[in-house]
Amino acid sequence: MVRQKILTFVYAVFCILLAGNGEAFVPQTPHLLQLMVQKIRRPAGMVVHQTRNVMDVSGKEAGPETTTEPETKPETKMVEVDEKLVYLFPGKFRSDIFSDTVSRFYVESDSQFVKVADGRVVSLKKSPVDFYTDPLLYRDHESLLKQLVLAGVDTKGVTFKRLDNKICYFIGPSLNQNESTGLWIEKTTLFPVRYVIEKDGWKVAFHYENWQRVSRTWYPMQITIFVDNQVFAKIDVKQFELESGFPAVLFDVNHIQGQYPAGTRTQEKGAKVPGRFDELDTQIENFRKLYE
Repeated sequence: MVRQKILTFVYAVFCILLAGNGEAFVPQTPHLLQLMVQKIRRPAGMVVHQTRNVMDVSGKEAGPETTTEPETKPETKMVEVDEKLVYLFPGKFRSDIFSDTVSRFYVESDSQFVKVADGRVVSLKKSPVDFYTDPLLYRDHESLLKQLVLAGVDTKGVTFKRLDNKICYFIGPSLNQNESTGLWIEKTTLFPVRYVIEKDGWKVAFHYENWQRVSRTWYPMQITIFVDNQVFAKIDVKQFELESGFPAVLFDVNHIQGQYPAGTRTQEKGAKVPGRFDELDTQIENFRKLYE
């Protein structure tokens, strides 16, 4: 009887100490982001070669004039494009897409943004599906914290969450919902593994997998983009390498705006430009209709 009481007491003390340690070692958001960026490191610059497979939706919906004909359901296929990313840390980024039918690049530079397609400026606003670069580009904790706030993430607290049987630090609301906006950072590796935002009426989630290292810098080799819980795009990194000495003009948003004329239809007006590849962001509208 006495032995049982002693064991019960020891177990209770152990549980109390364990709980106390768990609370004590939950870092605050700035400290956690600092730990994360120290893990993945920040070189002077980096070049990434990847393929992006984007869900393409085609087909027509039945209108009033075609009520006597069977409804045609949209068809889906994955469209693959080659993409070259250039990172100039801190805070400068460029993406060039290569295709027989597509000529497109966009630049993000110290909170400025411009997207050019077919020789015209088509947007000065970052697409929701392109926010996946946030944890990869902003590799100092102050700028990343600022970017998370701009993306609508509640950065006031950090809690524990389980994701794919892994324990993660979660920066976001304390509500126990896997689809909450926020950033998941795996506890043991300190890699960002999931990032969810709500922007322009869309809920977009990014999953980062298969982190690999070049020198002391880490980068995910697979990224999956979800829109409203459905796979929208898959990114496979073929190679990444450390580089520096990029021409400043590559990231000069003001120079690019002066070099290319403005399109007659822009993303801000919510219109599509017919006759060419949808700009990943406008493609979301057709994608959502497929699952409604």
